[in-house]
Amino acid sequence: MTVSRALRGEKHVEAELREKIVRTAEKLGYRPDPDIAKLMTHMRRTRRAASPRTLAFIWAEREAEEIARSSWSQQLILGAHRQAKKLGFQLEEFHLAARGMTARRLSSILEARGIPGFILSPLISRSRGHVSMVWEKFSSVVIGLGYARPQLHRVHHHHFLGMMTALRMLKKQGRKRIGFYCGSTINERMFRAWSASFLAHHPLTKPDGLLALRKTPSRADFLAWVRKEKPEAVIDGGHVVMEWLKTLPESKRPRLVTLAWHSDFPQVGGIDQQAGVLGAAAVDLLVTQYQQNERGIPEAPKIVMTEGVWRAAQD
Repeated sequence: MTVSRALRGEKHVEAELREKIVRTAEKLGYRPDPDIAKLMTHMRRTRRAASPRTLAFIWAEREAEEIARSSWSQQLILGAHRQAKKLGFQLEEFHLAARGMTARRLSSILEARGIPGFILSPLISRSRGHVSMVWEKFSSVVIGLGYARPQLHRVHHHHFLGMMTALRMLKKQGRKRIGFYCGSTINERMFRAWSASFLAHHPLTKPDGLLALRKTPSRADFLAWVRKEKPEAVIDGGHVVMEWLKTLPESKRPRLVTLAWHSDFPQVGGIDQQAGVLGAAAVDLLVTQYQQNERGIPEAPKIVMTEGVWRAAQD
């Protein structure tokens, strides 16, 4: 039992003894039998059914009130909770934006409570950043891309495919002058996947003027762009331009499509990123690390992508 616990990285074994056991196992060429490991994992879950292992979901920026108002965030965390329960774990939420909270303090809280791993939510407001958790003590997964440090295992929506799908659906409807209006920060955060896919799959050879990435999107700028470029359809990275379009005469409004569809605005078609699927995938990746005793910053970070689905506009 001591050897088994040591190889799983549990804290019930003293650090010196655990390291000695791991070194000996490596020297002997020990490799776990996946079938036995699966059986033992099932037995441990059964024994601990009344008190499942807790994992953490850390909201990097948003406070609880803002999360409650966001249907995307609610779908994300619901998908994560459901998958955690399915795999025999429970998920507890924490907020880095809470008053007095820091990454170092939160690391101490998680360690004291015996929480071995966490999922970090996307950095929404910036394309670059650094979160100073005590990484070596935990298994971890980050949702989203961006130039955040350090480089960890990540799960994110397949944004390039989402744009490609939106363009394909608009082309099927006979639209050729398709514009894309979006804030540059969000496009930068996903390694410019949206703009790259837009240029690669646009029906026109040179859609230069129809690509509008703005550091600070504004109603006046958007309306001036629409009047100048006269797009037949506009792809939006969220729902920023929906209200702005209403100020135009109905006969001059381009068709609107969003890359972040959700049920609050069924009248706008677009790509449903399936945030619940994203949350579930993050749990899968985290649990795999936990079961394989992987802690700290990985030598070869994995990127797992999930696909969205097209949702037609409902009149």
